[in-house]
Amino acid sequence: MSKMLQRIAALVVMVAVTMGATVWGVSSTTIHYKNIQSDAPVVMTINGDEVHADEYAGMLYNYMLYYEQMYSSFGLTDIWNNEELGPAMLQTVQADAYNQIVSTHVVLQHFNDLGMSLSYAEQKALQQQLSDTIESVGGMEMYTQLLADMGFTPDTYSNMSYSSACYRALDEYYYGENGVNLPTDEELIKQFEETYPDALAAEHILISLTDPTTGETRTEDQAKAEAQKVLDRLNAGENFEDVMNEVSEDPGLASYPDGYVFTEGQMLQPFYEATLALQEGEVSGLVQTEAGFHIIKRIPVDYTAMLESYRSTLISAMGATMDNLLAQWMEEADVQTTDTYDQITNENVRDYLPAEVQEILNQEDAIEQAAQDAAAAAGDQDASGADAAAEEDAQQAAEEDASADAQAEQEAAGAAE
Repeated sequence: MSKMLQRIAALVVMVAVTMGATVWGVSSTTIHYKNIQSDAPVVMTINGDEVHADEYAGMLYNYMLYYEQMYSSFGLTDIWNNEELGPAMLQTVQADAYNQIVSTHVVLQHFNDLGMSLSYAEQKALQQQLSDTIESVGGMEMYTQLLADMGFTPDTYSNMSYSSACYRALDEYYYGENGVNLPTDEELIKQFEETYPDALAAEHILISLTDPTTGETRTEDQAKAEAQKVLDRLNAGENFEDVMNEVSEDPGLASYPDGYVFTEGQMLQPFYEATLALQEGEVSGLVQTEAGFHIIKRIPVDYTAMLESYRSTLISAMGATMDNLLAQWMEEADVQTTDTYDQITNENVRDYLPAEVQEILNQEDAIEQAAQDAAAAAGDQDASGADAAAEEDAQQAAEEDASADAQAEQEAAGAAE
């Protein structure tokens, strides 16, 4: 999953794994973005679309929780009152919330501008995910409460999830198997040549310092002995590629079955130097690196033949990804903020949250306060009881001391007579 998609899909704090992607309308069989009517003031417009304070505040609150939790894991608490950290953190959460709101709306705008819609299967999958999530957290009431703890209502959170599904659909449209923005093979080969100038190409057989079948560590002597057995087979005339596919312990073999293309610095230095010393078609002896022992065969650099193995790497190098396209859309978007946007900070963000979220949070605060008051009252009562017991003990001790003194005086008088 891409970083931008992660930002769109998973802005949760305490219940990230539990909640997953959700959509509104439990009984609905088709899923749509819900245009939430809000009386809250407008904080920004994105290409003319209004964003209200409650939507932005929910996102800001969520990011605040995220960073509070992250820093608490390092032993830093009350970050907002930290004179050095607090102001910087406020700027960070404001920027994160801003970017998240803009990305969510821009995705929906482009999705709609293309006349796209989610397939019935995609809608049903989202619907099932919602039902499963609500059941897993203990019902709709608990689901709503968990979302409120993160600053969201079921509708605002599900709209983000819907936007995430739209992002995936756009990714497939632009960069899927037949994506309209995919570079041609000719463009990719050109990029291949530019990315790997003065390149070498090689296949290799690796005998690792860890036995892949048992997970046990091999000594250098053990790995070298195994590698020598392989080299002996090659020297006896066996086909390099056949032996490689049979015994090589290179974890990248499946992804690069036709060999590696590289320049200096992209492979371990002994591997590079050994390849450079070979003629095309020549096979090396044992080459030791920190990964183990290699037997290298230098092959011609054939960009066309190796294109499939490097396709995704080259596409990313060309910037032909949905993340980059979304970043471009966000940069091009006409975003205007209002005075209200500037007024919302970590100190007053709860005042701008959706009304139903504020209600749940206030109820939780009241319950917590009542529990604290009850504990304090119980503590006072215990202290009062302890004081009374202590006073009674002191009085009893005084009486015992007085009795002992009287007894002593009586005994002394008797002795004097």
